[in-house]
Amino acid sequence: MARTENKRASLVVPAGNFEKLRFAVRYGADEVYFGGDGFNLRAGSGNFSLDDLPGALKFCAESGVRTVFLLNAFLHDGQIAAAREYISCLKEFRFDAVMVSDPGMMALISEAGAPWQLHLSTQMSTLNRYAAKFWEDAGISRIVLAREATLDEIRAVREHTSAELEVFVHGALCISYSGRCLLSRYLSGRDANLGECSHPCRWRYALVEEKRQGSHLEILEHASGTEILSSKDLCLIHRIPEYLAAGVDAFKIEGRMKSVYYTANTARLYAEAVSLAGDPAAFAERLPFWRKELNLISHRPYTDDLFNEFSAMEASRSVPYLRGALYLGHYEGPGRDETECLATVRNPIRAGEAIEAIFPIEDSIVRDRSYIVREIIDGDEATRMARPGRVCMLRFDTPVYRDAVFRRAPKV
Repeated sequence: MARTENKRASLVVPAGNFEKLRFAVRYGADEVYFGGDGFNLRAGSGNFSLDDLPGALKFCAESGVRTVFLLNAFLHDGQIAAAREYISCLKEFRFDAVMVSDPGMMALISEAGAPWQLHLSTQMSTLNRYAAKFWEDAGISRIVLAREATLDEIRAVREHTSAELEVFVHGALCISYSGRCLLSRYLSGRDANLGECSHPCRWRYALVEEKRQGSHLEILEHASGTEILSSKDLCLIHRIPEYLAAGVDAFKIEGRMKSVYYTANTARLYAEAVSLAGDPAAFAERLPFWRKELNLISHRPYTDDLFNEFSAMEASRSVPYLRGALYLGHYEGPGRDETECLATVRNPIRAGEAIEAIFPIEDSIVRDRSYIVREIIDGDEATRMARPGRVCMLRFDTPVYRDAVFRRAPKV
């Protein structure tokens, strides 16, 4: 069942809180996904209270962006009553879709008579046509395929279901199969399948010989040695045309717990990549810019192959976390003239320094530019440094535009 001819695939962007949602929408998201006070798999991302939801839904509706609310935790039997009560509180909200993992959650939503479309989480590891048909018959309108699904498997599934297919294209990968990991619960008592992962796969480990406990041998990931726990990050921007041709309907970026800068930059790059996927010459021309910008986001080394991600590594090479540009803050409101703006500050900004700003890409026009910070006003006082957590007035040497996200480029 091929995807409808000329239908544009959707870009699905994470929104860990209202601030990130605003930038996801303004930087090119077709859909945003976010969770509430409970029963989603990112308990630490900020999320949305019941009081937050009306404003978020109104903002997205006015912007023409679809909303996907997450109820994708796996329920223990003792949690059923609480989940039922939470769903009853959510029924009034007109999400475009709700994402689930647990058939029990599906049953509770049906029992409540909630009007939402249902999307199936990658946590259910859908890899084949029979599983896809099963979920479609159960009422699922979109399936987020297992991250382990190959292009050939996607093509096969596409031919046997009319449900929409979604794949992850960028972000952190879980070392466990489809993210169903027990390591966090075992080592820290925090259950990843209830949204409380402590990310022990990212901890640093060493090898200790039984009778020489003071002697630590650091473990490195490389082709001829042992690969343990921490995975690379996924990056499929260069392969979007292949996935479109295979029948993918939606591309998803991981990262509800990442920064506004991460949200904005990945959204604008993948939005442009999806829009140019049908024009091979234009796509190839822009690809170096997309790659350069994705390398300015803090990340682990990128991979596009979940099954062979270590095969090309040099024997002595470890897998470090690569620090990209430093996120400094973002536009919060206009100033007294076009050279000023109110900015929410996330890292120190100093008067006199040169910083960069990125902006949404519109009609393939990149408006990114450098600025000199001429003046900083915190409250009613001029200051030499804008401090994290403050909203300050910044004055620059040239006009600054709405939706700016400020960064300091890494030293070469």
